[in-house]
Amino acid sequence: MKIGDFKLKASDFGKFGQGLQRPECVWVDKDGIWTSDLRGGIAHVKDGADPTVLGRGIVEPNGFSRRPDGSFVVAGIGDGAFHRIAPDGTTYALLDRYNGEPLGTVNYACADGPDRIWLSVMTRKPQWHDALKTKVMDGYILRIDNDSGRCEMVADGLDLTNEVKVSPDGQYLYAAETLGCRIVRFPIRHDGSLGQREIVGPETLGRGAVPDGITFDPWGNLWITIISHNGLMAIDRLGDAHVIYDDRNEAAVEAMAAGIDARNGTVDHLVACDAPEGPLRLPTSIAFGGPGRHTAYVGTLMLPHLATFRLPESLV
Repeated sequence: MKIGDFKLKASDFGKFGQGLQRPECVWVDKDGIWTSDLRGGIAHVKDGADPTVLGRGIVEPNGFSRRPDGSFVVAGIGDGAFHRIAPDGTTYALLDRYNGEPLGTVNYACADGPDRIWLSVMTRKPQWHDALKTKVMDGYILRIDNDSGRCEMVADGLDLTNEVKVSPDGQYLYAAETLGCRIVRFPIRHDGSLGQREIVGPETLGRGAVPDGITFDPWGNLWITIISHNGLMAIDRLGDAHVIYDDRNEAAVEAMAAGIDARNGTVDHLVACDAPEGPLRLPTSIAFGGPGRHTAYVGTLMLPHLATFRLPESLV
């Protein structure tokens, strides 16, 4: 099937897990499905039962990923720190400052092999929504080497950096620029530095189309959760963007877009975009798993479970 022909409707979504608290980020691994959890760590999601939480003490665990040794690296969006959760649940902060200054609002920790982590920081300000009050784009990305905490700023000037992911071939680091309503990528150089930023797909995903999470499907298409639209988009390998699902509140999205334009927006603008009766309520992350990675798991800010749907046999 051509990806431009693949659409979802509300009845196509199922549910996985229960009792989750702010499952903002989703990770699929050989031992099951994991999400960030407001109780201070990472939740091992179970179908038909409450989750088991690994780790403790992280204030608002947000974007996370898993290292080859089984540990998790986690961005604490509420405490401005980068954390590690060992396989036995031992939790400790690896980094909370850069060049002597607080990190700001950390968003996503992307493990890239055993020795490198990419950490996205939405803004240098203590709360992400502080960035709505200024036209200064101060989001950035750090490269962290090993557990030593040695790090280097490799990208700066991003408009609220959200999830970052390495391309399947390892050649690029992709990033969602939330307030810019766009996806960008950087070539990864041999020395670990990043090359020049380039826009992926259209210059804008649409007015008020605020991207949050990104990931690649089995065929190399880049999927995006559009939090403000309660929706999903995908950018194919040719750079064309496709709306897969959309459940937007037009008036709320326009109010949020106007707030972004004027840089006088508020958290309430985002909350008003919620679709209380829909299968996706402020979606923030997507991951693929199961046989052939044909099952999608979507994390949100508002639901106590993950939303799921099935991919067709191919999407080109």
